[in-house]
Amino acid sequence: MGRITDDFMRLVGEIHGGHRDRQQMMRDLGRNAAERKRQVKGMQAGFHAAHAEMSRCQKKALRNFAKGVGDKVCGLLEGFAGDLAGARRAWGGGAGSGRAIFKRSAKRGAAEKGL
Repeated sequence: MGRITDDFMRLVGEIHGGHRDRQQMMRDLGRNAAERKRQVKGMQAGFHAAHAEMSRCQKKALRNFAKGVGDKVCGLLEGFAGDLAGARRAWGGGAGSGRAIFKRSAKRGAAEKGL
């Protein structure tokens, strides 16, 4: 065969080889994309679980913090009421009212536990 025929035969072989390589590459890309999709889905599920756990912990911490603040404020108010009553007695205001409005009621304490 002639030189031109040999060149065309080589060119046809290269075209067919390129076509096969392209088909293989497309199959590999499809498999890789499906695998990556599974990995991302698993990662997102992990993020969701971690977020739910963080949310539970945060709610518990905030509930405990709010209870602690409420207890401290009630204690301070009771102390102020005692100080005011003592000041009234010292300045001749009588026996002092000794108001119990600052005492934490059982109903209020039970309501805060349900946070």
